[in-house]
Amino acid sequence: MARKFGNAMVDTLLLVGGGVVGAGLALLFAPQSGKKSRVRIAKFSKTMSRRGERTLKGIADNVTNFADTMGTMGDRVMRRVH
Repeated sequence: MARKFGNAMVDTLLLVGGGVVGAGLALLFAPQSGKKSRVRIAKFSKTMSRRGERTLKGIADNVTNFADTMGTMGDRVMRRVH
C-alpha cells in the first residue's frame, strides 16, 4: 500500500512539474513584450507556488490520516491479542 501511495505521489508531482515547465515555455515563446512576459511569469509562478503548497498540504494531511488509521488498527489488533 505504501509503495502504491508513493508511486501516486511521484506521478502527481511529475504531472504538476511538467505542467509548470510547459506553461513557462508557452509564456516565454508568446508573442508579447519582455516586460509583459516577465509580469505574467511572476504571476504564474505565484499561482503555481500556492497550488503546490495546497497540494503538499493535502498530501501531508492524507499521510497523517493514513498513519492515524494504521495506529488505530494496530491498537485494535493489540487488544484482541491480549
